[in-house]
Amino acid sequence: MIIVSGENVADLLPAESGLMYTALGGGPANTAVAAARLGAEVSFAARFGSDAFGTAFRNRLSDAGVDLRHAVQLDASSALALTRIDADGSASYDFWLRGAADFAATDLPEAGPDAGEIRHIGSLAAYWPPGADVAERWIERAPGTVTFDVNLRSIVLGHQPDAVRRLERLVRRADVVKASDEDLRMAFPDVAPEETARRWLDGGGLGAPTLIVLTLGAEGAVGLLRGGRRVHVPAPRVEVVDTIGAGDAAMGALLTRLDAVGLDAVCEHLEETLRFAVAVAALACTRAGAYAPSAEEVDAYLGAATALGST
Repeated sequence: MIIVSGENVADLLPAESGLMYTALGGGPANTAVAAARLGAEVSFAARFGSDAFGTAFRNRLSDAGVDLRHAVQLDASSALALTRIDADGSASYDFWLRGAADFAATDLPEAGPDAGEIRHIGSLAAYWPPGADVAERWIERAPGTVTFDVNLRSIVLGHQPDAVRRLERLVRRADVVKASDEDLRMAFPDVAPEETARRWLDGGGLGAPTLIVLTLGAEGAVGLLRGGRRVHVPAPRVEVVDTIGAGDAAMGALLTRLDAVGLDAVCEHLEETLRFAVAVAALACTRAGAYAPSAEEVDAYLGAATALGST
């Protein structure tokens, strides 16, 4: 069982004639949907708002097969983001978070009888107190695997003065960390992203992850392991509509593999895992909004790519 904790966000996107339309997102919610669509057993420890967006978020997750037994509804609003899509399909966001239910300090579920449970945190909710304090204690008590998606935003650095210190603590507690090269340049602008990742893997006696996956946009992804092993997988070439949720889809793919085969096997077959993750992310870019491809779509895509490569 994968338990994801974090936020939903309603993305307000530009449409024709100066109008806007709403796409349902939020990094952890996108990740939960992606993993469920890929066939994993996923529960989302959401804090839903009591507005119409809260109902829409709940329906989206349920329709994807995400279990909501650990979710609660609060008398609060939902998080919103005004989204801009650039010419290359990349997205940027202006967030409206004040008072949103997603960051409230409600309890998160404790472990069941299966110590193989995966606990996942990331994105805004990993940094935005008081909920972030609850999430940090939650992973400290985890008996199984902990995963962390850095997914750093400028609003976090601008409003949470301890964000980078908290980031460092969360990395030390996680077994698997995913970050984009942009995340690490934002947090440590004078250090090369892989240098930061290597420092995290070393740990310095303070705790360290086993695996770090760096996503590189159009350049694919790099997997880094303790001991120096490095695996790079290029990104498939696709027609990009937008990049919304691509990193979240890759995280969902990583969680799916971790849940299916375990951390040791993922590390042993790291190239295969990364190829799967970048394929899922690439397919997410071919549809508008935070699209999550199904397991059948990904299998067909990888099968076609393998056949093409063998001819």
